[in-house]
Amino acid sequence: MSMDPAILVLVMLAGVSHAFLPAAETKCKASQNTSQCSAILGGSVSIQVMNNASGHRLGCKRQLPTGPRIVFNLKKERVTIHESLKNRTEFFINNGTLKITHVERNDSGVYNVEIFQHDGVLLRNVNFELVVQESILHIVIIVCCTVGALLIVGVCCCACWKMRRGKKSGKKRTKKAFGLKFTEDQHWTSEDPKIEPYFA
Repeated sequence: MSMDPAILVLVMLAGVSHAFLPAAETKCKASQNTSQCSAILGGSVSIQVMNNASGHRLGCKRQLPTGPRIVFNLKKERVTIHESLKNRTEFFINNGTLKITHVERNDSGVYNVEIFQHDGVLLRNVNFELVVQESILHIVIIVCCTVGALLIVGVCCCACWKMRRGKKSGKKRTKKAFGLKFTEDQHWTSEDPKIEPYFA
């Protein structure tokens, strides 16, 4: 099954735009009790929850309708990332920053970070809401690609229509020049009595 030319051009242009445009990166400081952080869909976001996490214990969870889900834990200078986030999530102990790459829509939500002293005493709670947004630049590119694809297809269709029309009109002029017409009994006859059809 052949693909529509407009869709084919759109897919090609969108692929080129994603290949050459760098992914958006945002930074947020969530050291207050409640903060809001924004991230671009498909990009990366760095959220600083404290200046330095060395010598502390941390537990980060994301609030879901079904209950809290662990994002990462820090204990004895060792970071443990949840299995579902391991390929795109990091926590940097030296600057207390959580980094999420290839941000997805499902990453949106409220996060809670419990910070403990080395002896297990709760130091403070840090809550932040992560809001994932569409990239305006990518939306503009997709719209431009769609318009461009439609224009290209329109020009191609117009050119093909003119070529076909030119071929048909050329055949009609040739027949008229010889004064011949094709009868129902499959024989060429002359419209001009002075012209006799010649067949080799």
